[in-house]
Amino acid sequence: MTLTMQDVMADPMFERTAPTVEAGEAGMSGTVRWAYTNERYDIASFLSGGELVIIEGSALLSHMDDNEIIRYVDTLVDAGVAGLAIELVEGVRTVPPAMIAHANTRALPVIGMHRRMPFVDLCQSINTAIVKDQLLVQVRTDALATTMRTRLATARSAQDVAKTLNDIFGESVAIFDSDGLVVAHSGPTIRPADAGRPAERTLVLDVRKNGGPLASIEITQRNRLADGQIAEQVSEVIRQVLPAFIQTQPRNAMLAHVLRGPANERHATEQEAGDAAAMLQAIGLDSTNQLVPFVIGMDSVSSSIDAVSRCLSGEGTATISGGDGDDENGVDHIGGRIGGAPAQGAEEGNIVADEGIVVDVLEGNLLFGLYAASLGSTDRGNSGSSASAGKQSDSIAGTRLERRLADASALPGIWCIYGRAVSSVGMLLDECGLLQFAAREMPPAAGTVANLLDAAPKRLLGIERTRDAAGTLQSLMLGDALLGHDSLLRTLEACFDTGGNISKACGLLGIHRQTMYNRLEKIGDMTGVSKDDCMAWPLLLCAAKLAAVGRTSSGRPTSEQSATR
Repeated sequence: MTLTMQDVMADPMFERTAPTVEAGEAGMSGTVRWAYTNERYDIASFLSGGELVIIEGSALLSHMDDNEIIRYVDTLVDAGVAGLAIELVEGVRTVPPAMIAHANTRALPVIGMHRRMPFVDLCQSINTAIVKDQLLVQVRTDALATTMRTRLATARSAQDVAKTLNDIFGESVAIFDSDGLVVAHSGPTIRPADAGRPAERTLVLDVRKNGGPLASIEITQRNRLADGQIAEQVSEVIRQVLPAFIQTQPRNAMLAHVLRGPANERHATEQEAGDAAAMLQAIGLDSTNQLVPFVIGMDSVSSSIDAVSRCLSGEGTATISGGDGDDENGVDHIGGRIGGAPAQGAEEGNIVADEGIVVDVLEGNLLFGLYAASLGSTDRGNSGSSASAGKQSDSIAGTRLERRLADASALPGIWCIYGRAVSSVGMLLDECGLLQFAAREMPPAAGTVANLLDAAPKRLLGIERTRDAAGTLQSLMLGDALLGHDSLLRTLEACFDTGGNISKACGLLGIHRQTMYNRLEKIGDMTGVSKDDCMAWPLLLCAAKLAAVGRTSSGRPTSEQSATR
C-alpha cells in the first residue's frame, strides 16, 4: 500500500484544515512520497518527485500574474509533484482561476486549506504516516518472502510452484515459458475480455535468469493489488526455484539477446553485430532477406497469447480464448498456448506467416519478435536480380507485418510497435535498443499500432550529452554503411539544405534528376526509409546533416566506399 492524495485528505491532522479539492481531481490517485513546504517560485530545483507541496497562499500567489501562475503549475508538474496544498485563510482566500484551469489541464491536484494549522505539524503527520506505511510494507514483504521460501522448498514441479502461489495469495496463477506456452496453472480460469467487460486485472511478472527470459507468471488481483516491492520479492524468490523445472531453449536465449539491442542501449559495436549475426544464423534466419523487429503488449497474457499468435501466423483476428471459469486447476491447457496449439506451419519454434517467418519470445506481458520476409517469397516468378528481390522484400515485409499487427491490436488490451526492415545486423540491433525503450518507457495506448521511430525524439532527449545524442541518431538512421558513403550522405545533406526540394537539391549537387532518384532508391534499400515516410525521412535528413557537420568540424576525410558491419 502507498499513501495517495486521497489518503492525505483523510489524515487526522490535515483534516483540521477543512481541505477541499479545488482542481486536478484526476490526479488524486497519485502517490505521495513526502510532504514538504517551500514558498519559492523556483521550487523545482528542490524537488525530486512525489512531494505534496504546502504553501501559504498570500505569500506567493498574490505576487504572481496569470502567466507566472501557469509557469508555476508547469514547473510543479514537470518536477513530478503529487499535489499542491494552499492555505486560504488570509490575503488569498480563493485559488486563482488561472491556476484552477491549468491544474485541471495538467491533472495537478490543488487542495485548498480553509483553516490554519502549523505547517510543521501537517508535514510531521503526513510524513509519519508515509514512514509507518513503508515499514509495514517491508515487514509484510519479508514475512511473505519467508513463507514463500519455506513452502516452495518442497516443490517438485512448476505445477507445485503455481499451486503454492495460489494457496498463499488466494489468486489464480498461470506460468508461461519464454515460448508463451502454459507450463502450469492453478485456480479458476483467468477471465478474458468480452463485449461487455475487460479482462480481469492481473499482475504479470517477468522472471529472468542470467539476464534472459525464463518464465512469465500471471497472478490475478481479485482480492488485492500487489505493489512493486512485493512483486519484486515474488520474482526474486521464484527466480531461485523455477530454473529446476523450466529451461530456456538456446534458440530463445539467442533471440532475446538479439532483441535486447546494444549493451549501451544506443549503438552496436562491430563485435556485437558479429555475435548477433551468428545467433541469427543459428536461429535459422540466415537465408532471409529483411528483418523487422516488433513488440506486442498484452494486458493479460492468459487471455491474449493464443489470439495474438493466430494473428501473427496470418490467420486473422481470433476470438479471445478462455474458459467459463469452471476449470479449477487449468491443467487441461498445459502444454500449449491457452485455447489452442501454435499455428500450423510452425517449425522449430517459428511461425510461418504470409510466406515469411515470425520468431518471438515472451518477456512478462511483452512479446518481442522479428518478422522475416524470405527472399524466395517475394521473388516468385520474377527473373530480376537478388537486389531487386531485396527491395520487394523490404517493402513487403513491413506491409505484411503491419497487417498482422493491426489484426492483433483489434483484440482487447493489445498494443503493438514495429520497426523498419533494415539491411544490416548493426542497424537491427540499434532498432532493437530503441524498441526496448519504447516498450518499457512509452508504450502506446491499447488498440494502437505505433511506428518505432515515434519514440526516437524522446529517447534522444533523455541522452545527457548532445554529441552522444547526435551519434545515436546517426547510427540509428544511417548505419555504418551509409555513414561511409560520401555521395549518398551529400545527397541527403542537399535534401536537408533545400527543404526536400528535389530540383533544388539536384542543382546544388550538379546531378540529373534520374541520378537523384537512383541515389534515393539506394538510400531506401540501405536504411529502410522512403522519402514519403513523414516520420522517418526528416529524422534521416537530420542525421545526415549532423554527420556532415561532424565530419567538417573534425576535419576527417570522407570516403566513397561503404564500411559494412
